[in-house]
Amino acid sequence: MDTMEKLDVEVSAPERMHLKPERVQQALKKLPSWRLSEDGLAIESERRFATNQRTSSFAGYACRLASKLGQPVKIDLADKTVLVTLTGHPMRGCTGGLTAPVFKLADLIGS
Repeated sequence: MDTMEKLDVEVSAPERMHLKPERVQQALKKLPSWRLSEDGLAIESERRFATNQRTSSFAGYACRLASKLGQPVKIDLADKTVLVTLTGHPMRGCTGGLTAPVFKLADLIGS
């Protein structure tokens, strides 16, 4: 006897995996050289170095760490200044946003 059961599957919007604003503020307190971006979708840190060589070395270091952790990073270089911007990214059907891995990367890059 063949019986076919109907499965009801609810389709909903992707789950948000970002941290709540209170958690973001708590995490930023532990990372004094990092700040929330103006749009609130990223964290950023600006560093100034004595030489262009140190500037580019730091930028490369931040990129290698981000690559190892699979996290996006945006690097802006101007003279001897590096602006590092970290954001979350969409993953497994979830929307992007500031997540624990973003703050882990910020901690590894340093304060």
